[in-house]
Amino acid sequence: MKQELRVPPSKNSGRRISTEQRRREILDAALSCFLKRGVAGTTIEQIRVASKASHGSIYHLFRSKDEIALTLFLEGMHDYHHKILQALEQETTAFGCVKAMIVTHLKDVADDPPLALYLTRLGMADDLGEISDQFRSLNDHYIQSVWPHLEPFVDRGEIVRLPPEIYISQIVGPAIHLCRSWLRGRLDQDLFSATDHLVDAAWKSLQPG
Repeated sequence: MKQELRVPPSKNSGRRISTEQRRREILDAALSCFLKRGVAGTTIEQIRVASKASHGSIYHLFRSKDEIALTLFLEGMHDYHHKILQALEQETTAFGCVKAMIVTHLKDVADDPPLALYLTRLGMADDLGEISDQFRSLNDHYIQSVWPHLEPFVDRGEIVRLPPEIYISQIVGPAIHLCRSWLRGRLDQDLFSATDHLVDAAWKSLQPG
């Protein structure tokens, strides 16, 4: 068994860890503020007070409130995409891939409802400038990364052939809609109770003929 090489901490490692912790505290505080007041209604001073950070540490890590909002959104979406792709890598059947995407989406929302609500709100908003541009690029990369996991089953005729960008909506779309209702308090039930129905409906919608 190969022994893991352990690198001794450098003299600056404590400072690096402290900086990352402060960054996380600022992002967490910003998330709370954005959910209460919206991005437009939140000031960077409110984020500073909520995070107990100094002016210097805020501006050392982020140039503006908008950069904080952008960072929260893009990092959240990147982590979500990574979880979906990791789940797909474990599957060897078409049905397994469909189920993995839906279950992973439900679990991601249930594990962190505040972040999921924030991502939902910004993902549905119009005219977000830099957020829109970078989200489009991130989403395009995500679609192209999902496609190789589905393509072999499409080639074998196990699932219907569609443009690659349609599969995400076809498979996870209903789960996304359900989660929006749950996050807004309109659905008073266990989020996972709908898993089998969502998987069955998505699977049937992808059957050829």
